[in-house]
Amino acid sequence: MELVSPSELRRWDRPGPRYTSYPTVPVWGALSRAETDAALGRAREPAQVYLHVPFCAEQCTFCGCNMVVAGRRPIGERYIALVERQLHELPLPAERLAVQRIHWGGGTPTWFTPEEMVRLHQLLLTRFEPIEGAELSIEADPQITTRAHLEALAEQGYNRLSLGVQSFDDGVLTAVNRPQWGERIADLLAMARELGWWGLNLDLMYGLPTQTEATFRATLQRTIALRPDRLAVFGYAHVPWLHNHMKRIDEATLPGVDLRATQYLMAQRAFAEAGYDPLGLDHFAVAEDQLAVAQRSRGLHRNFMGYTTLADVDMIGLGMSAISEVGGVYWQAETKLATWMQRVEAGESTVKRGWVMSDEDRLRRHVVNAIMCNLHLDIPAVERRFGVDFAEHFGQALLELAPLEADGFVVRDAEHIRVTEKGRVLVRLAAMPFDAYLKKKQDGAPRFSRTI
Repeated sequence: MELVSPSELRRWDRPGPRYTSYPTVPVWGALSRAETDAALGRAREPAQVYLHVPFCAEQCTFCGCNMVVAGRRPIGERYIALVERQLHELPLPAERLAVQRIHWGGGTPTWFTPEEMVRLHQLLLTRFEPIEGAELSIEADPQITTRAHLEALAEQGYNRLSLGVQSFDDGVLTAVNRPQWGERIADLLAMARELGWWGLNLDLMYGLPTQTEATFRATLQRTIALRPDRLAVFGYAHVPWLHNHMKRIDEATLPGVDLRATQYLMAQRAFAEAGYDPLGLDHFAVAEDQLAVAQRSRGLHRNFMGYTTLADVDMIGLGMSAISEVGGVYWQAETKLATWMQRVEAGESTVKRGWVMSDEDRLRRHVVNAIMCNLHLDIPAVERRFGVDFAEHFGQALLELAPLEADGFVVRDAEHIRVTEKGRVLVRLAAMPFDAYLKKKQDGAPRFSRTI
């Protein structure tokens, strides 16, 4: 495996999007309820559903999610009641829409009790009908998730689990206010396997405060020993201008660019040597996993739930801050819990921002996704599908791509653009020249995390 050296990456370190959408969320603007209702009325089957549970027991200082630290009962009961109301008011084209995936994210979905989670799922079933073989997945904090949670969910048909591990090092976990017993992770994976769950995923992070080569290597070794089906290895994005709690992190304890790059490359090597296939920017999977199979056939895709095998499938978001993508229309719900609740109770639109895609957006999204997901773009296929002369249409982008070519991160000819194995760490930079909105004037603080 050819990998770039940490020192070689230093001059490429700059802010850049992760491209879970195109255009990216900071570009979006006002969107009316009439527009979102019309999109929902055209939702195609089978769709997918995302439910956002904002509650957490603790505030981890690395967290970039839309979440709220909360005690138990009253706020949770109110939230369930408002999700029920939101479900009842969805202007879907059918009383119950067929879906091929339901995913719960957060926050911490298992903040709810097992009984509350069953109740929430039963509410989802009032408007959505999982097809045979549907993927029902959930994110979980291993510190508060119990066997009772997994058993209750399994009885409802849930079959995929993602655990937020981040690190196995006690010092690093203390530095980010993440109380966690490593032994619980092995126990939960064993329980999930016993219940027949598949695609089991662990999330790790590099670039965390106090994290060293030695502590990260130990985390990698413990992770490999657990043999999850999938892995996500995210670089910690220090964006205190977006998340005030990140100001509690002592920036002097954060790894520099060279150490961050070293940690990223350590993960690449360790997981490749352990038999995992690298996927896109920061994911890995065993060779027989659906995601790995999809990438080998250049059929991997990307949305707000991460890498997926589902191409161009409408996604309906529920709850605070949830993002929907239906028929070329994006929108995000209010990101402040109190505001979202007030608007649902008042029967008002909960949309905070959104975007209606143009034909040009669809073209550029296709190009960006092909690069981000499969590290490969078939130029003649793009020209046939969208009716453009690629070299003429993207002349400026190809000029901006040239420095990456010169350094061996990208290979290009008349028919293909390919990100090399060496260039995988810079895949965001390979996609950015095709982003028409990055060149527009931006006001205020930086919008994106660093690419290294």
